[in-house]
Amino acid sequence: MRRRFPMLIAAVLAAMVAVLLGPNTASAATWPVVANGDSGPQVTTIQHLLTHRGYATTADGQFGPATEAKVVSFQSANGLSPDGSVGPLTWPKLVVTVQNGSSGSAAKAAQTQLNRYGYGLAVDGAFGPASTNAAKDFQAKHGLTADGIVGPNTWNALVGGSGGGGGSTRAQLAASIDANAKISLLTYHVSGIVDNDSTAQANITDTKNGTTAETSNYSDVGEREVWLSTAMLNGMLKLATERGYTFLITEIAGGDHSTNSNHYRGIAFDADNMSVSNGTFVSACRAYGATEAIDEGNHVHCAWE
Repeated sequence: MRRRFPMLIAAVLAAMVAVLLGPNTASAATWPVVANGDSGPQVTTIQHLLTHRGYATTADGQFGPATEAKVVSFQSANGLSPDGSVGPLTWPKLVVTVQNGSSGSAAKAAQTQLNRYGYGLAVDGAFGPASTNAAKDFQAKHGLTADGIVGPNTWNALVGGSGGGGGSTRAQLAASIDANAKISLLTYHVSGIVDNDSTAQANITDTKNGTTAETSNYSDVGEREVWLSTAMLNGMLKLATERGYTFLITEIAGGDHSTNSNHYRGIAFDADNMSVSNGTFVSACRAYGATEAIDEGNHVHCAWE
């Protein structure tokens, strides 16, 4: 995303707000800076929120002169520097609490943000049970009180996170996978043998924290540290974000496989409970660069080089 002001200035502003408002407020984390020339769901969110605040704005996802003018008007009316960009001082005044029963543009803004994380909600402005459950799931995955109420802290986590789009680094991709509602990660081994450090969930958690993943201590290669393939992680994420598939990852580097299995190299995963046929999932894995994509009957195995 292009930024009107240097990253350093935005970081300093965020830090100042955090100090003033305290560490337990939403502004204690980084709010993104969105400005003229930007596009996408962050912009659409801002446009919906401006409309809710009384500054009717077309929600087309394009931050152009018209949206900038509305931001300037909003900032002037709320004691903010009217620079036309939405950053760490403007976001907290722009967001509004949304909860079960809320309706209108603010509800659309919250639904737009939740969809960045793969929840697939209808952006209809009616914040009902489906939207509330999505909010609760998002909150639970991000260490927030899972009450389904999209207040300041939840707004900050939503707009400040990377969403389902991932990123170019291994850690960013793993974080997006962990946050995506369409991807479930098994927290135990299908073998029934206990090794909590090498489950699919543990592998992704370690990777998003910037460390290696582990193979299982009971596997043919024993306990070994491996880096998960970014090509594999990218393919895994795109199966959810681009194809819209819902699926369960049962094993990545962990588990017990054939002696020379690509699992032990951190370049393969097994999937189950797909929302499509096994054959369709196999084809999709290959479309995203998998060099192995096999229907094993009770699961699909996909591997990258």
